[in-house]
Amino acid sequence: MGNDVERCCDGDQTPPIIMKPLNVYADDTACSPTYSVVAADPTPLPRRQLYFIWLIHASQGFQTTMLFPMLVFMVEKYGDTGVDERAIGWRAGILASLFPMAQFCTSMMWGVISDKTGRKPWLAFGCSVSAVSALLLGVCTTYKGACYLRFFGGLLNGTLTITKSALADLCDGTNQAKGFGILNLAWGIGSVTGPVISGLLAQPCVQYRMKHCLPILEVHPFLLPCVGAAVFSITGVIASLSFKETNPKQYRASYNKISDLAHAEDQQRQSQEGESAHEESKGGVLANKSCKQKLIVVISTDELSSLKRMTESKACRSEECGSSTRKKEHGQHTWFSWIDRNVLLASLCYAMTGLVFIITDELFPMFGAASKSVGGLNFSSSALGLILGEGGVVLCLYTLLLYPKVSRRLGPLKCFRLGILSTIPIWICFPMSSLLNNAPFLQWCLLLFCTAARSISACTAFTGSLILVSNSATPENMGAVTGLSHSFCSFFRANGPAIGGLVWSYSSGKTFFLHQFLAWNFVVMLSALTYGLSFYLPSTLIKPKCEPFRVDENM
Repeated sequence: MGNDVERCCDGDQTPPIIMKPLNVYADDTACSPTYSVVAADPTPLPRRQLYFIWLIHASQGFQTTMLFPMLVFMVEKYGDTGVDERAIGWRAGILASLFPMAQFCTSMMWGVISDKTGRKPWLAFGCSVSAVSALLLGVCTTYKGACYLRFFGGLLNGTLTITKSALADLCDGTNQAKGFGILNLAWGIGSVTGPVISGLLAQPCVQYRMKHCLPILEVHPFLLPCVGAAVFSITGVIASLSFKETNPKQYRASYNKISDLAHAEDQQRQSQEGESAHEESKGGVLANKSCKQKLIVVISTDELSSLKRMTESKACRSEECGSSTRKKEHGQHTWFSWIDRNVLLASLCYAMTGLVFIITDELFPMFGAASKSVGGLNFSSSALGLILGEGGVVLCLYTLLLYPKVSRRLGPLKCFRLGILSTIPIWICFPMSSLLNNAPFLQWCLLLFCTAARSISACTAFTGSLILVSNSATPENMGAVTGLSHSFCSFFRANGPAIGGLVWSYSSGKTFFLHQFLAWNFVVMLSALTYGLSFYLPSTLIKPKCEPFRVDENM
């Protein structure tokens, strides 16, 4: 083994037979394992698994947002008796909020279930529910039926929670930025293409003035976009069935097998001479108890492949994780013992970030479409779509090219703070564009700049907060913690559009100078509050609570 071999203990004249150990832990803590499986730095992500997660998450983004462009038209089409024009708005808002409100009720439950039974079957189940509910919504003819379908479609669908948990299973401290950045990109692409496709395919007979329209499209004018959502969800089902299980509990038997092998070979090493031990070390795991150094575990090829993606660590990097393990061993573990201060703070920061951006998602179209007399821009829907499309392009480029470098340099906590703090000047610049109504070129330049900056800030803040949530959990409760954070965020997503509509209605009703800034100043205060909340997050969240086992592929 050349330079990688050294004598283990003083006075031992036997030729060394053990590889030189890598420095796995920065501190020699009591919970460090005797046998350590390590990997190259940074750890490469499995592309096939990552592609499946990306596809599943994008399909959910499409399913969640495809309803928005046709909400008002659907409520009008249902035409319930006694509903006047003023009631259409709030009925459309209720229909839009039912899906995230249902997910608020069950996200944590789905996370706990996936922790105990695995991620793969429930990913397939959630995508199947999405496909069925989308098809039924396309043929629904009553407002009440549409409400039931959206609510139960969210209630029985825990896919968004489980995809985040599965990605956290695959990632470690060296590749979290890239993994969660790609997940954020999947949501961005799905949530952009959903409204675009539904806007193009909804009411085709009326929208394109078709002379010979199919009867089914005349009776069910919103069937085509719903079929598109169903096809996308079916693709997610196929990806889920092809996905390899990532739940760390599936690997416990394999780990125990290796641990037993290690102890057996350790005893054999002490009872034999150096030459015989050297021959036996080729197919097993050896350790010298008189040596205080940590040693690399050498395992067979079959065991190496089974442990390659193992994410449950028997040795925790922090006292907090160690105390959790000790409580479980002494029977003190309860259903909610995993909820601690760090979990709640990280989840709240993630939910507040979602609230800030969902309000602006609602606020900008209303501000852009409003007349100039109330402080708006009086833009057409195509102009607004062009501006939002530019933001989507910037999001893709930044996520793929720049964000991983920024995250490696700053870490997830500083990235989150930078992302949320940078939104404050952006929210101020958006209403400033209304002061440039007489200079269209400068107005467009400002809006395009603000939209691009918003996409960059959203990626930085959201991905940073997702990593912080992941790092607040141990492998055995990753799904539960992710479910809790998604429940918080779903609650805010359900109420955010209504809040945005209320603050814009209030500010547009005023007549004093710069009254259009009121609604945006409200979002500025929310961003400042979220930024202040981030200082209660401990610095220990910059790394996973328990570092997973990783195997050196060069061995």
